[in-house]
Amino acid sequence: RRRVWDEELLAFFQVPAALLPEVRDSAADYGATDEALFGAAIPIRGINSDLWRLPVSPETGRPTGPPESVVATSRVESRGSWAPDGSTIAFNSDRGGDMNIWLHPLAGGADRQLTRGVGGDYQPSWSSDGRTIAFFSGRSGNADVWTVRISDGALTRLTRDPGTDTNPFFSPDGQTIAFLSDRGGRSEAWVMHADGTAQRRLYDGAVGGHFLRWTTDGKAIVLRAESGVKTQVIAVPLDGGAPRQLPAIASGTHMSLSPDQSLIMDVRGHKTLWVHPVDGRPAYEVFSFPDPDMRIDYPVWSPDGRWVLFDRAAPRSGDLWMLEGS
Repeated sequence: RRRVWDEELLAFFQVPAALLPEVRDSAADYGATDEALFGAAIPIRGINSDLWRLPVSPETGRPTGPPESVVATSRVESRGSWAPDGSTIAFNSDRGGDMNIWLHPLAGGADRQLTRGVGGDYQPSWSSDGRTIAFFSGRSGNADVWTVRISDGALTRLTRDPGTDTNPFFSPDGQTIAFLSDRGGRSEAWVMHADGTAQRRLYDGAVGGHFLRWTTDGKAIVLRAESGVKTQVIAVPLDGGAPRQLPAIASGTHMSLSPDQSLIMDVRGHKTLWVHPVDGRPAYEVFSFPDPDMRIDYPVWSPDGRWVLFDRAAPRSGDLWMLEGS
């Protein structure tokens, strides 16, 4: 996330840094083709993502209309998160040069930059009162969980372990934050008080994916447990009780629960949105773009259940064409 090669890994594998290429942003310009090939130099660029939303039925998750763009620039706009009242979307963007947290008011008006600085700020999660956002960042030189106050942008660092702490999510009452940490040697689910105290491992097992989801009552966390090549979505009680197994989900890395928690939305192969009923009924496909080059990531159900927000990613710039002369 700091766009540098890890010095410890280079030393361990005895690889000179001078032999390795420059680490570039995924949305960066990578050069251009030789002008002699196509008559003009064509830029070689990475991909960028925009934020889109799809109107859906709260009861089924099926589309009720076409998708629409929400936030779109020439840079990366990603990992959108709905405010509790659904009026604002927080997201991470590098439009200012560094990856930071921004706010987008859906009623109109200018986007607001909430955090500033290098290191990369990712995956915002709102507190239930709408006053604070948790996110993870490498701004301290290590991937840690931070919070930022909406009113004035004041930052608080919550984790300081040398391990990688990511993907924080506030509990429904705003008193607890769940997050992923590899401080035990593998990616695991941890919880802590909202002020960063009382950090503890929640589940003694490997956990994957980009999201941890709280049950509505705040008594359990839905996560993707991993054991070798096997994965299973489970609900892990906060009090240490036995995990509850949920229906099998093809991916489980990008899960979002409907407001009544009867449905789980996920994306398969970064292409297709699927709905998985929690009661075990068969899963069904709900949406994909006609263009096979379009990616879908990080779907998130709106608080009222009528929208699904997601990343739409596509190759930047144009395509390469060749004209054969007669």
